[in-house]
Amino acid sequence: MRNDLIIGLDIGSSHVRAVAGKLNEGKLEIIATGKSSTIGYLLNGDIVNINKTSSAISEAISQIESVITGKNKDYFFSSNLSGSHINVQPFSISKLRKNPNDAVSEKEIFDLNEEAKKAIAEKHPCVMHRLPIGFTVGNLPETMEPVGQIGSKIQGDYMVVTASFDKFELFKKSLRAAESEHIKGGNLYFSPLATSSTVLSAEEKKEGVALVDIGSGTTEISVYVNKRLTHATVLSWGGDRITEDIKIGLEVSAEHAEALKVRFGSALHKEIDIHEIVMIPGIAGRKPIPVSVKNLAIIIEERAKELAAIVLTEISKVTNPETLRGGIVLVGGGAQLPDISELFQRSTDIDTRVGIPNAHSNQSSIAEEIKDPSYATSIGLVQVYFDQVADVEAEGELVETMDSGSDGTQYAGPTGGASKPPGVKNIFNRIVDTLMGGSEEVGEY
Repeated sequence: MRNDLIIGLDIGSSHVRAVAGKLNEGKLEIIATGKSSTIGYLLNGDIVNINKTSSAISEAISQIESVITGKNKDYFFSSNLSGSHINVQPFSISKLRKNPNDAVSEKEIFDLNEEAKKAIAEKHPCVMHRLPIGFTVGNLPETMEPVGQIGSKIQGDYMVVTASFDKFELFKKSLRAAESEHIKGGNLYFSPLATSSTVLSAEEKKEGVALVDIGSGTTEISVYVNKRLTHATVLSWGGDRITEDIKIGLEVSAEHAEALKVRFGSALHKEIDIHEIVMIPGIAGRKPIPVSVKNLAIIIEERAKELAAIVLTEISKVTNPETLRGGIVLVGGGAQLPDISELFQRSTDIDTRVGIPNAHSNQSSIAEEIKDPSYATSIGLVQVYFDQVADVEAEGELVETMDSGSDGTQYAGPTGGASKPPGVKNIFNRIVDTLMGGSEEVGEY
């Protein structure tokens, strides 16, 4: 049976954000949130202090656990993995058909996917996702529904998401150490795949859209065209770079630089009065220091323009930016910066909006809290789980465990007896999936 409540655990370079969500009349309802700081424990998305990272995860989980009902029941969380060590690249495999005049069968597609799975595993020790993006039979156009077509050859094209094995193992250890008695780890997703499920519409994915998640240590850029993920990259570029520039440019401490960015920052300086000043407390009782808000915005704007140019370059690698009718959608903590969407639109000449997670809560305080682009990934981790389970249930098949995508082991929690949340693959190896029109695997730790 489907779990009635799932926890989404977004582990970033500045915070762990956790949300507990369930389906209520087909809509995602968030019933609890948790948050803790990871500043100094992760660098550019990579764990540098495993003990403190685990403690931060435990703290966020504890906040969830303190308010959910049925505390003697086992719950599961879906978590994300990101960082500059993540690599997304295409992979193709083809084979000649024995009888070109016979219709392509379901078994042929299954066998092709199994061959692709084996070939990919031989090249990469840590595969998170293998995402079918299309099949070509003979000289026919690419399709996601090749069964029934005829031709002399069949080719499968995939997008493969891999991670550094060592960093993946370190991440697993952090998650295992953070588990509580009744909250266990489950599926593991590449962040953009989860985030897209709650901020991008099906129409945007079809018409072409770029999802840009601006975190404190990294920025993830993913491009969807014709409902499929066609490009993704993780940059060691985040809001911390802006903070560092503010620190140097205005000659203030790192703490004051971050506070200035959050409280008074803007991505556009022209609208700010040149006479607007903020007083920063001096060190050890010294006199306050005046800071120009306009100068603050100038520093932020230059860095934001740099990121917008990078995003435009990444989009241009896979499609003409002018054809991206779904535009750019910004999420993450960096998307909270005032005027950031307007700056991106001016810099790229592409329509840009800030993505707010598609979820609600019956508690007014939580409902207000989650109207925030920094919650897009944690809420997306919950949404994508229910999307995939519903998809599998609709086809009459529910797989309780699945391949780990790394070392081939299965993880059932410290007790060894906890039931696992359902995996998400069917006999077609998840050819069509609610994530992006072709997700086949979800990593599991």
